[in-house]
Amino acid sequence: MTFKSWVVTVAVVTVLAVCDVNVRAQAPVQFVGMGDSIGEGVQSGDANAVTQNYSFLHLMARQIGASFPLPLIRTNLFASVGETSGRSRFDLTVQTLNLSVSGANSNSILFDAAAAADASQIDSETELVLFPQLGSQIEIAERLQPEYIACWIGSNDALSAALAFDQLNATQLTPLPVFTANFTQLVQRIAATGAKAVFGTIPDITGIGFLLNRDELVRFLGSDYGLPADARVGLPAMFMVRLGVLPTTIFSDPNYVLDSTEQQIISNHIRQLNEVIYATATAHGMAVADLHGVFQYLSTNGLNLFGINLSTRFLGGLFSLDGVHPSNIGHGVAALFFIDALNQKYGAGIPLLDGGTLAFLTLTDPFIDKDGDGRVLGRFGGGLIETVFSVLGISGDTSDPLPSPTTMTSSSDTAITTSTTAQREQALDEIKKLTGLDWRKVPRGQLLRAVHEMFGTSRLAR
Repeated sequence: MTFKSWVVTVAVVTVLAVCDVNVRAQAPVQFVGMGDSIGEGVQSGDANAVTQNYSFLHLMARQIGASFPLPLIRTNLFASVGETSGRSRFDLTVQTLNLSVSGANSNSILFDAAAAADASQIDSETELVLFPQLGSQIEIAERLQPEYIACWIGSNDALSAALAFDQLNATQLTPLPVFTANFTQLVQRIAATGAKAVFGTIPDITGIGFLLNRDELVRFLGSDYGLPADARVGLPAMFMVRLGVLPTTIFSDPNYVLDSTEQQIISNHIRQLNEVIYATATAHGMAVADLHGVFQYLSTNGLNLFGINLSTRFLGGLFSLDGVHPSNIGHGVAALFFIDALNQKYGAGIPLLDGGTLAFLTLTDPFIDKDGDGRVLGRFGGGLIETVFSVLGISGDTSDPLPSPTTMTSSSDTAITTSTTAQREQALDEIKKLTGLDWRKVPRGQLLRAVHEMFGTSRLAR
């Protein structure tokens, strides 16, 4: 499917949104999903029973007509993905077919194995998701021998170069020979199962909502603080300045700034990784969904769905509050292209997401600013990011759930200037109450580690 034909398709389903013709396969087909946090269904730094149902893999299974049990996770006000002390499974007897695990990369999808023999031994996201099954994602997939496999892996082989918000130097990239060896083994082992497989390419992470430009600093802080036009800073840096726990001088600190040269290094590396994905998958007769091209197009052109303008920028509607993981409609876009790639390669005949589904995903998405006031609804209580951002006035807009025809013009430019002192103090009090840590009093190193935990990036903390 070309971008032009997809835009035409979107225009058609917009007109036909009232006609929800939910065509389904007549017989159940076993389908397995593999991948990382996007596949698991992380949104706003947490995966839980609400977010998991909107993952692109779950949407794909719905269209295929396949049984697709999920490892539904209960969460709390202060949880973040990767934690097992405050997050637990609703039903530990469920053997999931969505094997995706947050943090997975080309190595861990092969070798990071769940080994918990009982619930008391669950101490990692891998075991929380895969229990009671044992082994790595590929080992479980090999045992399942499914008809279809969708695998989106590789983002974490580059993403750390953006998520390391306090050490932005473009060094956190999986070396090309290592990725090539890992991905080649993955494809060969999936090929041996006989499954009809589709892989996704890696989006250019320099264009995700997590990385803010100087216009966005003005929007959220009231000033760009001298940040160059071609530079980017991480969302957590803006967040901490907004809270008043870090000085604005960090925006001139090279550790917190991703300059244009570093961005080019990352983009070039992702291009090389995607060349490996294309060459290896196609050599084994497998499908490839060009998600890199999709998000590149969206980053440049945006998208208007049902009268709402969407973009890849922070609060632009295609990402959740963490600026990394897709919103509900972002997952819908990914599912559409994965399904199309399967159909094109294998003649699978899987129905694409119809107008009613796209309308539902768009109009009920809590991460879309439907009334154009610069804020979104979010999901208060679904993890620490959701809780604190609501207190700060970034989310919690209760006028967004039911847009009217005259207000459905989402804007990513509306100013949300510095939070009031009362909002900042309330947010910090909530953090202290929920985590036991007073961010106003801790040393910077401890503060940065806590913020990494909040955004689910503890592995990157110094």
